[in-house]
Amino acid sequence: MTNVLFLVVDSLRYDAVFGNEFETPNIDELAAEGVSFSQSFSQGISTAPSMTAMLTGRYPLDYGGHWYLEEDQPTIAEEFQRNGYTTGAIHSNPNVSRLRNFHRGFDTFEENILPIDPDGFVENAPNDLIRYANKLARILRRTPYMPARNVNKHLTEWVDETDEPWFLWTQYMDVHGPYLPGDDFSYRNKFRAERLWRKAAVNAPEEVTDTEHQELWTNYRKEVEYLDQEIGSFLDKLDRLGELEDTAIIIVGDHGDEFREHGLYGHRNLPYDELTRVPLIIRFPDSSSVDQPATVETMVRTIDILPTMLDLADADLSTEMDSRINGESLLPVLNGHEPSYDVIVTEKEARGEDFLRFGFRTEEWKYLYDGGDSTQYLFNLSNDPGETENVADRNPDTVERFREHLNQRFESIEATSEDIEIPEVDDEQGVEGQLRALGYK
Repeated sequence: MTNVLFLVVDSLRYDAVFGNEFETPNIDELAAEGVSFSQSFSQGISTAPSMTAMLTGRYPLDYGGHWYLEEDQPTIAEEFQRNGYTTGAIHSNPNVSRLRNFHRGFDTFEENILPIDPDGFVENAPNDLIRYANKLARILRRTPYMPARNVNKHLTEWVDETDEPWFLWTQYMDVHGPYLPGDDFSYRNKFRAERLWRKAAVNAPEEVTDTEHQELWTNYRKEVEYLDQEIGSFLDKLDRLGELEDTAIIIVGDHGDEFREHGLYGHRNLPYDELTRVPLIIRFPDSSSVDQPATVETMVRTIDILPTMLDLADADLSTEMDSRINGESLLPVLNGHEPSYDVIVTEKEARGEDFLRFGFRTEEWKYLYDGGDSTQYLFNLSNDPGETENVADRNPDTVERFREHLNQRFESIEATSEDIEIPEVDDEQGVEGQLRALGYK
């Protein structure tokens, strides 16, 4: 049976890997050996919706939304587990924590969200004490997340101690802001990076100077290149353990980051391509029937990763998963077939608000809807790949076709979310403080 190594890189833009400016030799080598998808698009512009989509195979706003997985929602880990796999997750992202119910189905779920172990004393401590303790710990630590080198140490130990077949997922946070200059984890760099990140991504993006903009972009590049080095070292260790030959390796960005292309930084804007287009590389084991290396230029969705991995493992889906899944396996696409869809959907609920944002993309068009003020945008991607000129008024028929897709999503969200209650977890056990450290309001 095939092992599955699922490496998600938070905030990794497509051009960070497949552009000409960054040096990513290890990821490039995987792409040269496996299958690269040149037009892969995320179903979310931030972690919560994009990871909900990837870990459940459904659109993120169905069944109560993306901030919390309701109890009946099957996950990729549960599907692998019921098919005889040992499952593991090791990460430090508060948006996909056990508090949000993302731990279900994992035999091992290690999260470095709380600097203090959530067992024992902390489990019974008052919430205020937990918040203050974690605030102090965040000040003392030199990064707001677990660096890739530390993550990979845990991943390697887990693989070495686990019987095959296994499914292992991590979400690297190094490329997410605040951008540090690579592996230079000094307090000076940390505090400068946090101040600049909050200015750019939260408080005053319009006041970022050209010098500060260049510093942000340079440090983002250094983060990507540092991560590439660590991924290479990790895969070398797995190779020495004899664990790579029968392992499928998936590398994907959960979403991108904006660098003032549309006036903002980070990932708080509408679903423009700099936020939705992400690298997707799958290196299949030699035992598979997939013809590689190959480059796929067909538009695909990150929501399709789950059914692809389960299809590769010849897994039997649970009835509930089968009824809820929206994604479809990409293995037929690798054999020359076209996917059943021709519109890519991206969606999210704005954090702290009650309105929704949507993006619908075809090869030629991008339609955006901002539920905050009901504004709609239409871009002709053939003539305007940078999405700079709103041509909605000049193309009413095209807008109407996309409005039909929008109305279908509203109807599905309402129908699937009826009677589902989602608890508030942001204020629990210091999670809010951790989110703020990463630049979330």
